Amino acid sequence: MMTGHNTLARAQALALAFLALFLAGEGRAEPAQVRMSGEHYVYGASFRNRNFIGWSTDGTQTEDAFALWQRLRLRTDVTQGDNLGFTLWLQVNNTPWGNDYLTVDNPAVSVQVFKAYLQFTVPGTDVQVTAGKQTVTLPQSEAFNGSVVMDTELGALAAKIPLAEWADLILGYGRPLSYVNALEDVAASPRNILDMAFLSLPFSSETFSVTPWTALALSMNAQGAHPYVGSPDGAPDLGYIRQELYSLGYFAGRPGYRQDTASTLWGGAASKLAVQNVALYADLIGASGGLGDAGKNKRRGLFADMALEYTGFDRVTPRVFGWWSTGEDADIANGSERMPALVRTWNAGGSYLFSTGQTFDNSTSVYASPIGAWGIGVTLDRMSLMEDLSSRLTAVYMRGTNDPAPLRRSVALNGPGYMVTMGKNLSVNEYLMGVNFDHAYAVTPQLKLIVETGFAHPGGLQKSIWGARFVNAAQDSWKVAAGFLYSF
Repeated sequence: MMTGHNTLARAQALALAFLALFLAGEGRAEPAQVRMSGEHYVYGASFRNRNFIGWSTDGTQTEDAFALWQRLRLRTDVTQGDNLGFTLWLQVNNTPWGNDYLTVDNPAVSVQVFKAYLQFTVPGTDVQVTAGKQTVTLPQSEAFNGSVVMDTELGALAAKIPLAEWADLILGYGRPLSYVNALEDVAASPRNILDMAFLSLPFSSETFSVTPWTALALSMNAQGAHPYVGSPDGAPDLGYIRQELYSLGYFAGRPGYRQDTASTLWGGAASKLAVQNVALYADLIGASGGLGDAGKNKRRGLFADMALEYTGFDRVTPRVFGWWSTGEDADIANGSERMPALVRTWNAGGSYLFSTGQTFDNSTSVYASPIGAWGIGVTLDRMSLMEDLSSRLTAVYMRGTNDPAPLRRSVALNGPGYMVTMGKNLSVNEYLMGVNFDHAYAVTPQLKLIVETGFAHPGGLQKSIWGARFVNAAQDSWKVAAGFLYSF
């Protein structure tokens, strides 16, 4: 453990020394101001049947029902005046005790660069530029955590251009994948890349705000390269991104894209209407992927969500929400009808069914997909049951919008858990119910004791899709996690 901390300290000192040397070389530079902050959490989690079975999604490994985890993030902000700054986040990512740098007597080096970006104002303008590894989140209304399309850290260049007091233009470019993490066959074409451009125009008034936005992703491979087939035994295996971006038909017949460039286009709007103590939130997104390619490689669809919130109570904020998304039709030869995405982090009410909503959600949430499904839910948020205690209660019901036939065909092509997973991608005959009750007690303003619980029940699981072995083993999923979060 000391090795991990020493490595972190050395890396931090090296970064600060480099910045100090660089800034010292600027003859007219203003004095640099350095501010450090961060967070550290440690928690234990007991969960069973996260995949509604006691195994991995492909049924080859059993799961550990209890683990102790911790994560450290250390942020350094260096500023010179009001118009120039640099931010560096180092982290030792979520790690279970007894593994990696927490392994006794033979720890591994686990320090990572979480974010590293330069931010400055263009001289003579109000244009703010951010360059480097930063968080890129496509617009989503405030009632929902994260984005259903893209919310992650990547190398990007973004500019915020004020147009008026009530509107800004935000545009950017990033490269989520390249070279050894490319979408296509690395051995045949090491230059294959995935580029992404995005644009949004936030508009706000006293009671209403709306952010129209669009994004374009280009998957490119060098001329003559063979497209990435996506075999479970081949590299690279993109896992989550593969599942969200490709069509199910991509792997049928002659696998892979036909064109040297495969594009995916998104367009949407996030909005909020607030009148007195009532707020209405809504999102509408449409997308089409594999444009210009073979029909089986195309993936397109719609996604919509809405939430209604009342803020007039002192001790609780109630919210109801719902969403709907297009699902697969019966034929994979015409491509997929689920909306494509890249790194989805959408959540409503911190639900145990989805990602990123709970503080301690690393490997301890169901991670069901809202794409290809519809659902409704209710949240009692910011409940004040006693002094210094904040609680949240959420219940969700969801059902699939996918025809069973393409899910069945996908499992036959690639096996369970590769492109679709039982209990996470639902047919029209399947449903999930989830409940979570979460608490945060402020021991001090900087230290919180957090307790999270989750329960999920699957219904209507189809043996014709997932097989008798999986469906017969399916059980309810539950979680109990407790630990400390220290922010400084």
